[in-house]
Amino acid sequence: MKRYSKVFIVLLVVIFTLSSLVGCGSKDIEPTNTNPSEEAAQEEIKWPEKTIQMTVPYNAGGDTDIYARIAAKYLEKELGQTIVIINMAGASGMTAATKIMSDRPDGYNVLFKHTAGLITEATGLADFSYTEDFDIGGTIVEDSTYTVVVRKDSGFETLQDMVDYAKANPGKLTYSTVHGSVTHYVSVQLEKAAGIDIKELDVGSSNSDRIAAFLGKQVDVLTVNYATIKDYIESGDFIVMGILSEERVPTLPNVPTFVEQGYDVTAIKTYSYSFSKGTDPAIIEKFDEALGKISQNEEFQKEIESFFGVVKYMNPTETYNSEKEMIQYIKTVMEGAL
Repeated sequence: MKRYSKVFIVLLVVIFTLSSLVGCGSKDIEPTNTNPSEEAAQEEIKWPEKTIQMTVPYNAGGDTDIYARIAAKYLEKELGQTIVIINMAGASGMTAATKIMSDRPDGYNVLFKHTAGLITEATGLADFSYTEDFDIGGTIVEDSTYTVVVRKDSGFETLQDMVDYAKANPGKLTYSTVHGSVTHYVSVQLEKAAGIDIKELDVGSSNSDRIAAFLGKQVDVLTVNYATIKDYIESGDFIVMGILSEERVPTLPNVPTFVEQGYDVTAIKTYSYSFSKGTDPAIIEKFDEALGKISQNEEFQKEIESFFGVVKYMNPTETYNSEKEMIQYIKTVMEGAL
């Protein structure tokens, strides 16, 4: 019995010793943080930390400038930093684009562009690619209100009147254009759809220059966003031939489209953001998140609609795919036009 008692006591001592060692070892093991939200917060990009410069490739006061400024006001609230609009007109938007291409890819210099840039790429006027040589930030606005007008003293009451005159007088109807831009894209479609020959004149790239030339009777036909010439239309000084949307614009229900009048001529402008190539994807992601948020803001939507545009949000991937598709379509339309 004594022998068995000694063995039992030894076993107890061994078990106690092992338990003590395990207990001490467990105290040295640090708990693992498995909360993904805390990890994400630690890894969040520290951008922006200073003012962001947003370059608009046209003069102040036009549709691009207006939409850029409205969006910037709401983006400032989401990003927590000031956004300064820089107007840099020239070469159908290419001057501003090349400037952004040469900037440091730190997220503090952004290009706000529209469809005209894609036309310069599609036609070969640009020696760079808006889709491949930038990091795309996303799309925020669409404007389907490109409108063709004549002066009240033109003698034209309808689009058909204008087409009939152009057919009877080849090369006499003058049209304000900017070579390789949306106005040029429109004139090519119009000539093909109506079977006419019009005389294109470059009287200035800004809306103000083109409107001044139109009022001064340097050209017979003007194409521009509806909001830009709204007052002239309402006063009767400008007569609308039609709007270049695929369907009537809900906010302009009384303005007929070219399509419904039998001429397949359209020009829809989308407005998007581009960053210098090589920008940190985390910056693009944070900017895109801000774009998505303002697109849901009712006040932002109302401000855009007051200029007859609509909020159309597309993320960077969707924007890239849309722009690539648009470039291919423009190439088809503009083939042989340059």
